[in-house]
Amino acid sequence: MNDERYDEALACLDAFEQENRHRDHDGWLARSVASEREFILYEAGRYEEALQACEAVARLGFENVTDRWSNGSAKALNLQALGRHREALETFEEAFSHQDPRYASAIPYYLPTLVELSENVGQPVDEKWRRVAEAGAEDFAVEMPVRDSLGESMRALAEMTRGMPSKREREWKATHGGGAGTDAT
Repeated sequence: MNDERYDEALACLDAFEQENRHRDHDGWLARSVASEREFILYEAGRYEEALQACEAVARLGFENVTDRWSNGSAKALNLQALGRHREALETFEEAFSHQDPRYASAIPYYLPTLVELSENVGQPVDEKWRRVAEAGAEDFAVEMPVRDSLGESMRALAEMTRGMPSKREREWKATHGGGAGTDAT
């Protein structure tokens, strides 16, 4: 996509938000548009502007920890693209340090980012993250993989759980008949 197309996408996004702002009673639209703005700017290679969009998302607040993790990840990837590797790791770790057991099933998704950012500064993943990874494994009712390093174990856990329903999801389906579209006729 050329720069003109990115600018066109941003203008479209702004127009959509402007036309629907009056409907945004809980701030969801503003947060979503700010997040999409960051994504478009990142894809366009406009990393400083994308960082500003990340800050706008943060100012609007987070509905849950996964929103915080997503924003921390986006900010870290922009910092990394700018060659600010240490700051990228610190930014991601700060966001990921906010934990809520209700969202443990999302942990494995973010582990490869933590591993990559740690590697980019030439250090292994800090052991303080082992318990967080184990909580993610617990939420899927799987054992934490044992590999040569914590980072390799985290990558293996992320791969193992990709597309797998969490323990909570499986229990819900077992007690509720599998969810929508499975009604007996």
